[in-house]
Amino acid sequence: MLKRLIIMTLTLLSLSVQATPVTQVNRYATIVNKPLPAQINPLLAVQQVHFPQSVATINDAVHYWLRYSGFKLSRQSKLPTDLLIVLSQPLPQVDRSLGPLSIADGLGVLVGEKEFSLITDPIFREINFKKRIKLNGGVI
Repeated sequence: MLKRLIIMTLTLLSLSVQATPVTQVNRYATIVNKPLPAQINPLLAVQQVHFPQSVATINDAVHYWLRYSGFKLSRQSKLPTDLLIVLSQPLPQVDRSLGPLSIADGLGVLVGEKEFSLITDPIFREINFKKRIKLNGGVI
C-alpha cells in the first residue's frame, strides 16, 4: 500500500513538472514559454537603421524603416494632404542614423510625432497618420 502511494505521488509530481510553461535552457536558467511583446505587436520591435544614400525623402525613409516589420504605409489616396507634404520633404541629415527605437517611435520621429499620431490597421498590416488637432496651444 505504501509502495503504491509513493509511486502515485511521484507520478503526479512528474506530470505537474511537465505541465509548467517553462523551458530549461541550461543548468540554472529557465525561460517562460510566452511570445515576446514585439512578436505580438511588431511595431514594438526595437531596431537601429543607418539609411543609405539612396533614401532621399522622408517617404523613402518610412518605407525603409517598415521594411522588416510586416507593415506598410497606406495607399497614397488614403494619406492626409499634410502628411503627403511631409513625406515629400528631404530626409534630414540628423535622421540618417535612427535608433535604437521601437518601430512606432521611429515613425513618430520621421513624420513628426507632435504633428501626427500613428494609426494602425492590424488586419491589413497598414499604418497611416492623423493630423493632431491643436487647441489654444495644446495638442489633442
